[in-house]
Amino acid sequence: MTSSIGSCIIVGGGPSGIHVARNIVTSAGSTVSITIVDRQNYMDWCVASPRMLVQPEDIEKFGYVMPTDKVCEHIAGKKGKISFVQGAVSKIGATSVTLSDGRTLSADTIVVAVGGQYAGGPWKPLPDQTTKESRIAYMKTLKAKIASMKSIVVAGAGPTGVEVAGELKAAFPGHVITLVGTLLPNSPKVLQDRMKAALEKMGVVIIEGRVDVEGPDANGNVKTRAGDVIENVDIVLNAAGFTFQGKELADDKIQTDVTERGQFVCRPTLQLASTDTVFCCGDILAVPQGCFADVKGVQHANDTAETVAKNVVFQLQKKPLVDFKWSKVPINKSMMTALGPSVAVGYMGMPNFMENFLGRKLKSKDYYMSLKGSSYGRGKTW
Repeated sequence: MTSSIGSCIIVGGGPSGIHVARNIVTSAGSTVSITIVDRQNYMDWCVASPRMLVQPEDIEKFGYVMPTDKVCEHIAGKKGKISFVQGAVSKIGATSVTLSDGRTLSADTIVVAVGGQYAGGPWKPLPDQTTKESRIAYMKTLKAKIASMKSIVVAGAGPTGVEVAGELKAAFPGHVITLVGTLLPNSPKVLQDRMKAALEKMGVVIIEGRVDVEGPDANGNVKTRAGDVIENVDIVLNAAGFTFQGKELADDKIQTDVTERGQFVCRPTLQLASTDTVFCCGDILAVPQGCFADVKGVQHANDTAETVAKNVVFQLQKKPLVDFKWSKVPINKSMMTALGPSVAVGYMGMPNFMENFLGRKLKSKDYYMSLKGSSYGRGKTW
């Protein structure tokens, strides 16, 4: 019988938290007892949320919502020990997690992998979407609402915003889709120019600026921060301005490690600045000044999750921890952007026609699920 070296609670059952669990099992097997806690009972493949909005009837078909317990069962296999607890976390401490129903779970180490949330945007599950049925129903309702409209403003022109604008224009070619923001900030000009050309070819209107309002005024107008007025707008979909829950979740002991934005400040080992037993990965992790995270959120989550998993095991084994290697320059390659089922812009250091072809085949098709689904148990445990 394999002896236990300790336990770990992972707060957040999204791609980042699941990747931590996967890597702990790979390196330590069942010697680490893992508990994943999440308020929802499904893992949301949020990278595909722009497609979920325009094709909600296909969410289950493509596996964009995955039963967390079955994902855990697949990752654990015969080698690991993973349990799933559904519940909303109200407080995180150095070695414990308190749920909103009063339950307290304890472990030797805690991993915070809760990510962030777009203010008012549907690109990640909202607090009341605790079941896949509620998530799908919300997307169906929003699609029906958008279908009855004529003019949509997408606020934010980062990786999510451009995909939202492209998916909307592909699904509703008769709608006026206006994208407001700085197109792919921190990206090379050649990629910005190619993205602009692809979107404008589809008929998307692009305006440099920022929208600070949640919706149009009584006259249907939306004013940008610079004073430009967009007329006859039906709805504003926000794809910018992540919010984080660090301040609400941290107990008094770890509150000092929370930034003004609600992210956690960590050492290079991705441990909290003041607490050895709490680790962070993904978007909830504050990027150190002068460093850059991968613009592809899932990739950044995976990269940081791998270091966290190593260090959780090393800490329980009482071995020296390793540092996460932050990039000192913006990370843009490799990048694929889906602008609907048949349009993509790739940026991988290849000839443009080849990059775009691969983007259409790999991302535009189903947001990588035909490639990634089986690694989460699709077709095996669910």
